[in-house]
Amino acid sequence: MPLLSKALSLAQKRAEESGVELSLVIEDLSSGEKRCLKENMVHSSASVIKVPLMMAVLEDAGKDFLLTEKISLDKINAVAFSVVTEMGEGIYTINEYLSWMIMESCNASTNVLIDLVGMERVNRIFSDLAMEQTILQRKMMDVEARKAGKDNLTSAQDMATILRKIYHREYFSEAACERGLQLMKKCRSDGLLLRYLTDPPVFAHKSGGLDEVSHDVGIFFGKKDLLVSAMSTNISSEENDPKRTTLLGHLGRWLLKEE
Repeated sequence: MPLLSKALSLAQKRAEESGVELSLVIEDLSSGEKRCLKENMVHSSASVIKVPLMMAVLEDAGKDFLLTEKISLDKINAVAFSVVTEMGEGIYTINEYLSWMIMESCNASTNVLIDLVGMERVNRIFSDLAMEQTILQRKMMDVEARKAGKDNLTSAQDMATILRKIYHREYFSEAACERGLQLMKKCRSDGLLLRYLTDPPVFAHKSGGLDEVSHDVGIFFGKKDLLVSAMSTNISSEENDPKRTTLLGHLGRWLLKEE
């Protein structure tokens, strides 16, 4: 059984046994071979929504603002569990907000950047690229909005679409794509697709988690460039539910372990 098919089959079996809803797009970008599982299922996006926000900021940089410009971190955006809130300096460059958003999934930085470009600007990307299951409609850590049913949504297929555009330098400018990949290569999250890999290839990615979801989407750069858009949802009361984290960890190992 070819590698992609075998990995998908093993992941599907483990997901069913664990009671986890798993959505996958796995694509060999060198050959075009692709395998999918429930790829159009809608999930709460968690922090993977930060990838299109990143691209909107990079695309508009130099037109509406410079990445070197500084923006104050106001109290509304200074949410907890955020690097820029912890540092307490109160003002940062757009480039710093962008870097922390991807490297450490900083929610305060994300909220500043949403204010900078606007939700409508980000949602226009989804419309243009026919990402029909994806919408940005609340800021990070807005618990009340989420309780009221106003959530950010996406699918494995939609995230694969934007990753493919970035990889092939399509729709977005080449400079924005290059910078976006550089930023995603610095993502410090290693608890999902990278979980069980001792010597992984370079991985340009973004993870995301909430009580009920664990996602990891990105591109592995190696002998073959491999796009993986993995989304998992189950009823849970903990963000790092081992049913999901180990599932995605095994998926990464099945795809990339060197025999």
